[in-house]
Amino acid sequence: MRKGRSLILNVTSLIDVMFLLLIFFMVTSTFRNQPAITLVLPRSATAADTVDTPVIIFLTATGEVYLNDARVPDAELAARLEMLHTTSKDNRMVLRADEKASHGDVVSLIDTIKQSGFTRISLSARLAGGQ
Repeated sequence: MRKGRSLILNVTSLIDVMFLLLIFFMVTSTFRNQPAITLVLPRSATAADTVDTPVIIFLTATGEVYLNDARVPDAELAARLEMLHTTSKDNRMVLRADEKASHGDVVSLIDTIKQSGFTRISLSARLAGGQ
């Protein structure tokens, strides 16, 4: 009786190739911070990049408010902002309002932010010729 040979497949070199491909794609990929909230910021000829602050508040075209990517009901907004102000050492905040948001909603939100203790509010916009 003839004993059959067993096939031995050395996968070490295949694993090396897979790791090299993985590293290649990780290095060549571009990573963009994709916000969970879809906003169309208004355009401004004088818009400039600012350093990100620890607190970002979003106002959508429908009037919904998001605090650091988390939806906040209108009834809880003032209390959450006051709590955030007491725990934060920074009194800066960035307001990113959709260009279709009502002017009254923006003014009301700014008032709520100021009443909670934040004194430095920046409004986000995109460059007039930008995306």
